[in-house]
Amino acid sequence: MDDRITRRAASGSDALEVVSAGTAATPATAPGPRTDRTRIRRHADRGVPDRIEDFLRTGLIAHVACVEDGEPRVIPFLYHYEGGHIYVHGSPGSSTLRLLRDGRSVAIAVTRIVDLIASKTAPDHSANYRSVVIYGRGRRIGDVAEKRRILDAMTERYFPGRRTPADYAPAAREDLAKMELIDVEIDEASAKMREGGPMGPHDSEPDFPGSAFVRPV
Repeated sequence: MDDRITRRAASGSDALEVVSAGTAATPATAPGPRTDRTRIRRHADRGVPDRIEDFLRTGLIAHVACVEDGEPRVIPFLYHYEGGHIYVHGSPGSSTLRLLRDGRSVAIAVTRIVDLIASKTAPDHSANYRSVVIYGRGRRIGDVAEKRRILDAMTERYFPGRRTPADYAPAAREDLAKMELIDVEIDEASAKMREGGPMGPHDSEPDFPGSAFVRPV
C-alpha cells in the first residue's frame, strides 16, 4: 500500500492511489442529493446535506468504486476535494485509473470515525462518524500545469504550510507528464453523521450491569 502524499506521483501504487481535488470551476450549486440513489433510508434523521462539502474537505480516505466486466471493484485513495470535484492520481500502470478514463459511473465514499460508543447492551454499541457518498463520472487530465496546481493543492491540504522548494523539491515536469490524473465531477451526493453518547435503553441506569462510554478515535 502506497500512502505517499507526493507530487512524484508516477510511482504511485494500485493498492492505495493518491487523490487530489482540482481546479475545475465551482458548480452552480454545491453537491447534494438529487435522485433516489442518494436518499438516506436508515436513520434519515442523521442526514446532513448541508455538511457534504465540509466532510469532503476534512476527510482523509476516499473509497472509489466502479464496475469492470460486470464485477464490482473498490480502491482506497488519499484525496483532496475542491469545487465539486475529486481528483485521483497515481501510476500510469494503475488499472483502476485506466478504468476511470472512459466516463463510466463512479461511486465514492468518504468516512471519518470520530468516537467509538460502548453500550451496556450488545446491539447498541456504535460509533460517531461523518460520512459522504457521492456519484459522478471521470475524465482524464493531461495538462502538466493543471496537474501541478492540483497536486500542490493536495499537498497543502494534507500538510498545511509546506511549500517548495523550502520543504520539498518540486515534481519534475517529466514525472507530471507520466502521472495519471482523473477528475471525478460530482453529480450528486448525500451526507450522514452520528454524534452524542451511548443511546442504549439501559445506558443511563447506574444499577444496570455493565459499562457505557465514549472512546475518541
